[in-house]
Amino acid sequence: MNDPIKKAYDIASIRKDIQERQQIINDYMNTRYLDREKAISKIQELRITNENVAAVTAVKLAQYSVPFSQVPDENIVAELKMQIDILSAELTKELSEQ
Repeated sequence: MNDPIKKAYDIASIRKDIQERQQIINDYMNTRYLDREKAISKIQELRITNENVAAVTAVKLAQYSVPFSQVPDENIVAELKMQIDILSAELTKELSEQ
């Protein structure tokens, strides 16, 4: 059963997740300051709630894993960008199924 209200909520949620991550990246690019706590929180949140992100992250962590406290800002930004790519693909899929 295709629930249009759930579909609209899913699309809005994906857009919000993309926008939040893009804002963190933009702030970093403009100021060279990264709100590490906020960025790490967003990364961890999506790792838990999104199956696609969790799968990609699991593969990456199997190859190379460093605690967030030891990771340079650029690596955190790169992970945010990876999450945006995954979310963008999900958004495209959701929009095409409308």
